[in-house]
Amino acid sequence: METKKQQKNSDVEIKYSYENFWKFIIRPPRDKYDLSELDYDYSSLNERESPYIREDYSILSKRGFLMECSFYRADLSKRIPYIRPCVIYLHGNSSSRCEGKKMALSLLKEGIDLFVFDFPGSGKSEGEYISLGYHEKEDVRIIIDFVEKLPGVGNIGLWGRSMGAATTLLYSHSDDRIKAQCVDSPFADFRDLVIYLCKKQINIPEFIINSVLFFLKNTIKNKNDMDIDKLRPIDFAEISKAPTFFIHAMKDELIPYKHTIQLYEKYGGKKSINIVEGNHNSLRQKHLITKIIHFFSNYLNENKNVKINEIKEQNKNGEEKEEEKEEEEDEEI
Repeated sequence: METKKQQKNSDVEIKYSYENFWKFIIRPPRDKYDLSELDYDYSSLNERESPYIREDYSILSKRGFLMECSFYRADLSKRIPYIRPCVIYLHGNSSSRCEGKKMALSLLKEGIDLFVFDFPGSGKSEGEYISLGYHEKEDVRIIIDFVEKLPGVGNIGLWGRSMGAATTLLYSHSDDRIKAQCVDSPFADFRDLVIYLCKKQINIPEFIINSVLFFLKNTIKNKNDMDIDKLRPIDFAEISKAPTFFIHAMKDELIPYKHTIQLYEKYGGKKSINIVEGNHNSLRQKHLITKIIHFFSNYLNENKNVKINEIKEQNKNGEEKEEEKEEEEDEEI
């Protein structure tokens, strides 16, 4: 029979585990880095390919947090100012823009610029908590609004991993500006994922899982104004149309690859899937990165060899035609 002291120790252990659990979801370890880590060595590029530059920005999120961003792009002052597509990279839950920066060189060589940023609650951005896509999807809209106005930016693609992949799927169905997307290790239904983590990773007895979910939902709602039951990318898969490159590791210990299978099977647009070796945080092999870059190149490069001033002229002509059409309609009325 358990003594009072043993019971007390057991209660403390459960409380400690629960405290760790909700923090594991919305307050994972914050990625810390020095700004020098965002620098890139372009010496491997030839004279035709260079020069490239990095521009840093601070953008206000919908909830009032400053998001720290970096834009890796062609230096328009030193080359013919062609319109270039841009990929926006969305990092994982305890990561930062440094994760996306690793893709800069491969994308730039293919004629694609890269925009990376720290979500609120991550990296050097403001904010205490993350929300696994619940609030981040609105941040993506703000980022796209900003990026599309930058000089030389053409078609836009999204590349998300883990939290960033789920965020991509929660958002992209509502924005036809996204011409292609790569989602690496997304979850389909967060509630299903939490149940899995309770059983397999956190070692919570099955008979108290529903109680844990009830308290977990309330704790997270109170701390970060979010509803974990609405974190269901699967609900939007069928109505999503942007061409999508799905990726998941076969031995992913955090998000089982069945989540990506479910999303892929229900997805409504053009799609391809790659189930790869490794686990959740394994580095993706070079040949897979090459396939992703070519995927973006195929879907984003329709403005290739079009100069910025030509696009401006086309836009100007289009606006003039719209104005003429409106004047004709007014006359008819």
